[in-house]
Amino acid sequence: DAQEEVEFPYYLKVNRQQNVITAYTLDENGEYTVPYKAILCSTGLYNATPLGVFHISDKYIWRQLNGGVYGQYASRVHGGVLFHSVPYRSKSKDSLYTDKYNKLGQQASMGCIRLTVEDAKWIAENCPSGTTVEVYDDAENPGPLGKPEGIKIDSDNPNKGWDPTDPDEDNPWHAWSEDM
Repeated sequence: DAQEEVEFPYYLKVNRQQNVITAYTLDENGEYTVPYKAILCSTGLYNATPLGVFHISDKYIWRQLNGGVYGQYASRVHGGVLFHSVPYRSKSKDSLYTDKYNKLGQQASMGCIRLTVEDAKWIAENCPSGTTVEVYDDAENPGPLGKPEGIKIDSDNPNKGWDPTDPDEDNPWHAWSEDM
């Protein structure tokens, strides 16, 4: 299997106009041409996320962000720009900013690339430091896998402080979905 010994299994292309990340894997020629996963995100307002080719460096489980808020599973892309979960009021998994979560799929941040916890964790665990991240603009085409539908959280839901995708066993969304 060609994938097993690859230092960088994925190449991430961030379409900042469509707010979609496409993760590519290697083809038989060692080129990143095979679309693997489409991820909904929020890039920076007014195109604050810089265009260009970068490489993931530092990683954090929790990271304090601009404005004294926190993100889970942060991976540094470039300077102050990171992949991270939608912001939380504190380092507590039940303090999610629901309104910001509901903006996934549109520009909303000061430059960072916001994700669901599930997707931020996937990048943190599957895209090692050194992974290439290309930020580009394409208003017409979200990418080869399209743009995923986001989950919206109702502001009246008692679980609203939690990201529904957070794999944490204490996440109340899991108990709710198991009862369905």
